[in-house]
Amino acid sequence: MIYFIDDDKYVLRGFQILLRSASLESRSFEDAGSFVKKWQPEASDVLILDMHMPGMSGSDLLNWLIESDLYLPVIIVTAFDEAESREAAEKYGVLAYLTKPVDPEKLLNLIQNALFKHCEPEVE
Repeated sequence: MIYFIDDDKYVLRGFQILLRSASLESRSFEDAGSFVKKWQPEASDVLILDMHMPGMSGSDLLNWLIESDLYLPVIIVTAFDEAESREAAEKYGVLAYLTKPVDPEKLLNLIQNALFKHCEPEVE
């Protein structure tokens, strides 16, 4: 499942259309708090996250994931490239940190790579 969190409903709609066109199952949230309340972790999840939102910010969500000892592949998509956001992203170990507007093909490639890595069998 691809989760997308952004407080801009037009951005959410655009990403929903993009993901549907790539036959990717997705669920969107307008705020990080709603995601936290409804998310049921699965091995194949990927999160696309905006950093600047009212209430719980993207940085706050990344810190919550760390404190909860939860990991999922995260791709940051933000309009504001700030040092605090980059530090939070680096601390969590996000897959990519992209600034808006995002190249749709690049985003889809990142998502596909994240999904593929989760499907690979671990080799000892």
